[in-house]
Formats: sequence, C-alpha cells, structure tokens
Amino acid sequence: MNKNPDFSIVFPVMNQVDHIEKVIRSYHHTLSKQKISFELIAVVNCTRDNSFEACKKAAREFANVSAYELKGCGYGLGILHGLRRAKGKYLCYLNCARIHLPDLMRSLKHFLVDDGVIVHGVRMNRENEKRRWGSLLYNIFCRIIFLISNRDINGNPNIFSRQTYEKLKLKFTDSMIDLELLEKAKKLRLPVVEVPVFDYTRHGGLSTSNLKTIFRLMKEVARYWLKTRAFTLLNQSRLHL
Repeated sequence: MNKNPDFSIVFPVMNQVDHIEKVIRSYHHTLSKQKISFELIAVVNCTRDNSFEACKKAAREFANVSAYELKGCGYGLGILHGLRRAKGKYLCYLNCARIHLPDLMRSLKHFLVDDGVIVHGVRMNRENEKRRWGSLLYNIFCRIIFLISNRDINGNPNIFSRQTYEKLKLKFTDSMIDLELLEKAKKLRLPVVEVPVFDYTRHGGLSTSNLKTIFRLMKEVARYWLKTRAFTLLNQSRLHL
C-alpha cells in the first residue's frame, strides 16, 4: 500500500450493514480503475447492527481500506476520527449512505483542477418534499444567522488539501461540522467551489431523516451559536469590566 496516497476518503458509517461492503467495493474498484492513489477510511459509530464487521471484512481484503469503531455518537465525530488518521495529501469526507460514484468522481476531478480550493457538493434533488422543505428551511436559517451564502450547507462530498485542513482546525462532532467548515472557509477567505450532486438516493436501508431530524439540527445549530458566538461575547464583556 502507498504510505502517502493522494486522497484519503473518510466516511462515517451507521446502521448500513445491508450495503456498506458493496459501497466500499464499488468505490475501491472505480478509484483503482481510474488509477487514483487513495485510501478509504470507514469509521463506524452509534450503530446498532454489524456494520463494523462488514467494514472489517473489506479492510482485510484491501490494504488501502481501514475500518475503525467508536463508542460515541455524532456524524462529525466519525469524520474527525478518520481525518486524524488520514495519510493522504488531499482529504475528503462524505456521506457513504448516499454518495454515488459519478458524483464522487466529478467532485474529485473538480478538485484536481485547483487543489487550493475547497470542493463542496450541492445536492440538486431530494427524495421527497419533507426532506426538500426541511433542507430549505435549515439553509435559510443558517444564511440569516451566520451569513453563509452557500446553497446547501450540509452538502457533500467535501474535499480539501492537508494544508487547508490544518488551517480549518475542525472540531465539531455533530452535524455542524459542515457549517463549521463553510464558516471558517469564509473567515479565512478560502475559496469554496460548489459541485452539483445529482443522485442522493440511499444505497440501501431506510432513511434516518424525519421530523425529529429537523429538531435535532436546530438544537445543534443553537449549541453551535452558543459555542461560537455567545461564549465569545461573554468573555469579551468580562475583559472590559
């Protein structure tokens, strides 16, 4: 295995035993066929099935596939764990339950045009009206509160260089890692290139998104605001006393 591949592709895994091995194999086959230097890093957390066993099976077969299991929950937690273990020159994280190969390859090719940018996937279609309206409301809210101009804050894949990763200093362990990425990119004046993602259907299993997901996201947004705004303002006011 190449000790320092070009791309490290990280993906958290939760309750995906019915399709995750197939997804890993398809990613591996196509990336290898395209002669891309890569490693795949699966991080299983908060799962209630045998997803980790499926990932370990693929990792035993392919030298450039790694599988980790975490006890804690959180989309960002899995991503951060994988990024810390990545060896690649370029880093990518994505939702492996929904990202299909044509969209992944398109995103990688866009990034290779200019590796100084952050490539950010933008979902062009949603599978039902509930998801579409939920996403729209969430994005409008974040644009108003955080002045983020990006169309799809929780879109993916997200791809950036190791140098950019070191500047970003990502730390949020929940779904706010995407908002953190875009907000820090704006503050650091790092260019973000939005790439369309045309197929966001699940590879298998049942969708985990429902009305509770919207409330969870709003709670996470409130917590994000407190950590990035309210506590900072409080500390500044204390300094002036």
